[in-house]
Amino acid sequence: MRALLLSTTIVAGLAALPSAGLAQSTPVPGADPASAASSEPAAADNDAPDIVVTGSLIARRDFRSSSPISTVDSAALAATGQPSLDRALGQLPQFSGAQGAAEVGDTQGTIGFSGGQSYSDLRGLGPNRSLVLLDGRRLMPSSPDGAIDLNTIPSSLIGSVEIITGGASATYGSDAVAGVVNFKLRTDLSGLELAAKKGITDRGDGPTTSLSAAFGSKFADDRGSFIFALEYADRGTVAGKDRPFFANIRQLARPPEGIIAAGNYGGGAPTVAAVNAVLAGYPGTTPISGSGLYNGAIGVNDDGTIFTDLAGSNCVQNYRGLTGRTLGLSISPNCRQVQVALGQYFAVLVPLKRYNAFTRVNYELSDDITAYAQFSYMSSKARSQTGPASSKPAIPLLVPQNSPFVTGNPALQQILSSIAPRPTGNIIVTKLLDTLGNRVEPFKYDVWQGLFGLRGEIPGTRLQWNAYGSYGKSRFVNDMFGEGSLTAINTVLNGTANYSGTAGSCKGFAWNPFGNNPLSPGCFEYVSRVNHNTNDQSQKIVEATLQGPLFALPGGDLSFALGADYRETRFDYRPDSVLSTNDSIAYGLITPASGKQTVREVFAELLVPILKDTRFFQELTADLGYRYSDYNLFGGQHTYKADLSWRPFDPVFFRGGYSVAIRAPSLGNLFGPTSVAQLPIGTGPNAGDPCAVGSIYRTGANAAKVQALCLAQGIPSAIFPTYTYGISTVPGQDGSNRNLTPEKAKTYSFGVVLSPKFNSSLFNRVNLSVDYYHIKIRNAIGSLLLSDILPRCFNSDGVSNPTYSLSNAYCDRITRDPLTGQISLGRQGLFNFATYTVAGVDTQFSWHFDLDAIGLPGDAGFLELNSTASYTQKYKVAGLLGSPTINYAGSAGFGGVGGGISHPKWKVNTGLTYGNADFKATLLWRYVDKMVHSDKLANPASTTAGVPAYSYFDASAEFEVNDRFTFGVGVTNLTDKTPPFISASPLTTDAANYDVIGRTFFASVKAKF
Repeated sequence: MRALLLSTTIVAGLAALPSAGLAQSTPVPGADPASAASSEPAAADNDAPDIVVTGSLIARRDFRSSSPISTVDSAALAATGQPSLDRALGQLPQFSGAQGAAEVGDTQGTIGFSGGQSYSDLRGLGPNRSLVLLDGRRLMPSSPDGAIDLNTIPSSLIGSVEIITGGASATYGSDAVAGVVNFKLRTDLSGLELAAKKGITDRGDGPTTSLSAAFGSKFADDRGSFIFALEYADRGTVAGKDRPFFANIRQLARPPEGIIAAGNYGGGAPTVAAVNAVLAGYPGTTPISGSGLYNGAIGVNDDGTIFTDLAGSNCVQNYRGLTGRTLGLSISPNCRQVQVALGQYFAVLVPLKRYNAFTRVNYELSDDITAYAQFSYMSSKARSQTGPASSKPAIPLLVPQNSPFVTGNPALQQILSSIAPRPTGNIIVTKLLDTLGNRVEPFKYDVWQGLFGLRGEIPGTRLQWNAYGSYGKSRFVNDMFGEGSLTAINTVLNGTANYSGTAGSCKGFAWNPFGNNPLSPGCFEYVSRVNHNTNDQSQKIVEATLQGPLFALPGGDLSFALGADYRETRFDYRPDSVLSTNDSIAYGLITPASGKQTVREVFAELLVPILKDTRFFQELTADLGYRYSDYNLFGGQHTYKADLSWRPFDPVFFRGGYSVAIRAPSLGNLFGPTSVAQLPIGTGPNAGDPCAVGSIYRTGANAAKVQALCLAQGIPSAIFPTYTYGISTVPGQDGSNRNLTPEKAKTYSFGVVLSPKFNSSLFNRVNLSVDYYHIKIRNAIGSLLLSDILPRCFNSDGVSNPTYSLSNAYCDRITRDPLTGQISLGRQGLFNFATYTVAGVDTQFSWHFDLDAIGLPGDAGFLELNSTASYTQKYKVAGLLGSPTINYAGSAGFGGVGGGISHPKWKVNTGLTYGNADFKATLLWRYVDKMVHSDKLANPASTTAGVPAYSYFDASAEFEVNDRFTFGVGVTNLTDKTPPFISASPLTTDAANYDVIGRTFFASVKAKF
């Protein structure tokens, strides 16, 4: 409640601030002023048709919503100047930024699912917990995770966007956990409308172009109507190397010359004395401290000399590659490692080219029946890019001891000779494979959806029915350049290559892995690969509803809605054979995957007008809803809602409600591809295998129970007394989980809408709404690492497995070899273990007045102030059963739930607009509150820096030349503010919430005919 009062106070004071935000629509003079970011639509007049408002199935004339709802119109979206819908919506405080435009936001696909796509993320709970609709109907999913690519929506036809916070599964089914984003298309389009827009950053990169043509008309004596739109968009790239901020992010400790890390010499370790003896021959070097065995890494420069790396507290010695051809090479600030800044290879803004087509037709077959059809198509191409692939111990480059590049290097031989006994195994080289080139991944995405339906009214009644069927398909293809065959490159390294091709030959020991040496054209042809991955999806929907009034009550008509539907979704992912046979240098083993999910549902809603036009009860209405969903994979699920709205007198409207919603596991959660690799578990005594001799589990108070569990898992009793496991990794599998069950969310909200009608023309168009929301998701699906699973199997926290049961959910993910007792397979991935709680207050304020209200001439124009503020009281996460709950509200750095890693307590968007009959100008202010780093929440003594408060300013202007032509110009990020670092040793930022592009200019023209 304190937050509720604070929010009201702050927003009421926003009128005194320079302002901006998403709200810029101009209310019609004399009408109930619903702002562009208003809390709900304006009340309809008595002659208007019944309307279905987002969050309900029942059409009504007075369509104020009982749910916390925000409405953003198309003019407000355009005024942001953003090149895509996700970026425009991402400026609303309810959203945790945009997901998809920037590769540094980690939303680009690497195995053929999502590259180049753009998503919305309500409340920071992830794109797959927000249901995106088009005119109240489901869209074709864009990935196996169920998220919707906003690029598939015809932006030129958008009339408004309605955003509901909280569970709405009783109305719409699964996925409406965080809320609903409903794009409502225009119904007033008549004639031809053309639009063009160009944008570019002030550095001359990241150009954007968008073109659209939309046409609407009636036919057959007005019995039919149709709309049609074509769109084209082209977005250029912004390279990380061209933004100083990204020049040094994501440091990788794998120099292109390669290193032999500790433990990778083929057996044993060299001596410090031998390493120092070699270094003594290089001027300007400092000996490695200590004596005995050397525990660091050795590398070979291009000239054959040796350098040291990762040698404890010792600085790098004799590295000579800083002036080479590789981007981003440097010595770390603590001088202990050679590193490569991969940020210089990234695309900060991913290039995208998109084509859209959309059409909708309505035709009255009779006075009581209307047929309608709809078809949409989108084709897009995008391209991500990053640095070259790199080898590592889990994906090793194996160099035999008899390689001429080993035996022919005297300095390397001197170091290897100090190992006793002399190693005979392969040397493992870890390096950035500059010779394969940068990794570039083109993506191609095609999606279409068709719909046909009939609707009408039962003659002699007011009952309306509607039935439709929908079918959609998509194909997502990505190619992966800069990849190589691990088998082929190791064949070259062991000297057994015997290849002849169009580019040349590759035979014998044809490549020196020590130093940054290029492959010959023939060897490049032999080793390199272009992976080709394909993902196909389809969706079927059949739905029928009946709704209308049952009978009259003193407060109005008791109305109902009944319905049933069927949904079926499928996907089929086919990775390249390099990936599916574990021959990839970059990605390890990735398996093919496919799956199907069906659901049959029945649902009902009841609108009960309890009181009307009585003292203190001008209106009191209850809205009740229920849905039963029968899934083929996990049976029946129940969701419901109960909303109440109360208008005691005209300017004041209270609303609130409670709902239970679900999110069924997506196809990707259940059937997505799995990868196989060596998974880290750490080493003893505190980490590693709990069954190993010397572990804290075997020496603790529950040693007998630990022994019983170790034996039950398969360690032979004869081995157990001396069982050891000295390696920090085990064979593992990561990916989907077919045993997942639906998430369940409980949501409640309450709020007030104030629309006072003052006699003064200065204040007769003021609106204020304040809504509190609380969302708690149990059984939430989250990712869990094997290094967390293994200790919890052995009850490390005292609550995960108190009975030390073999059938425990954590222990079920561990398989041991019955002969050796070692872990033969550890399965990490997705589990239903998490609990998320998000709560806060949304406040929206709008004020519009004509300037003649303050004594200026009647044609002086108008001013409009709109502000939307969101206060996050709770962003609580309990990631595991029994784990502590941490409130991340007001912190940055934690990204374990949605795409963003910033969770500010306050986000405010405010807009100030001046306009007259021909001209409109808007100044926008976007505010993101300061945050501590999330490290401090777990450890108050942490010195990891947080981020300061951020303000962005945008400006735009629009001029109507005549009734047909309108021109616009604008600039975003007016002050060219760079994003903050969010890390202990600045490695990253949050591209979802902060502007990573810089100042951008745009110009537009629109024409009507």
